[in-house]
Amino acid sequence: MKTSIEPLLEQFERLSSPAELLCVVREIAKSGDPAGAGPLIRAIGFNDAAFHDVAVDGLIAVGAPAVEPLLASLDGLDYGARYRALKALVAIGDPRARPAYEHWLKADIIPGVRCICVKGLSRYPDTEPFLLQALQDSVWVVRYYAIQMLVERGLTPQTRSAVEALRTDPERIVRLKLIQVLGASS
Repeated sequence: MKTSIEPLLEQFERLSSPAELLCVVREIAKSGDPAGAGPLIRAIGFNDAAFHDVAVDGLIAVGAPAVEPLLASLDGLDYGARYRALKALVAIGDPRARPAYEHWLKADIIPGVRCICVKGLSRYPDTEPFLLQALQDSVWVVRYYAIQMLVERGLTPQTRSAVEALRTDPERIVRLKLIQVLGASS
């Protein structure tokens, strides 16, 4: 006897029309069935943005059973798929993803991936060194994101000092963010 998702999984493998395939991916995503994790992970790597949010939402609906397959998918060269996989992992909130956040914060060349890793790491109370490291990132958007995450979790004397050191940051948007958050948290 077939489960309700099996016909969808068969269609996913058989269909080649992007419009039909998107309909199937939507149904797989809605199901929240762990058997759909593999096709959804493949869909986050498709060269068609229409699939991306649907697949990420579906992986979030699958939840914890999607964590290991998502972690296994992170070795690819597709930074977009890596970003979307990490985004799903952050939303799922499973602690098994923490080493991935630590690794890709240091290793990824794409600022968006480093930003999502900052968000993932900000949930753990002992990750302050990683967030402080992110304040030194060469790309302003990562520094900006690290400021936001540090403020959201509550500034300590050490993190306040590190954040305040960015008052002379070369990027105006970072300096404006500091005015916004330090003014609000003073």
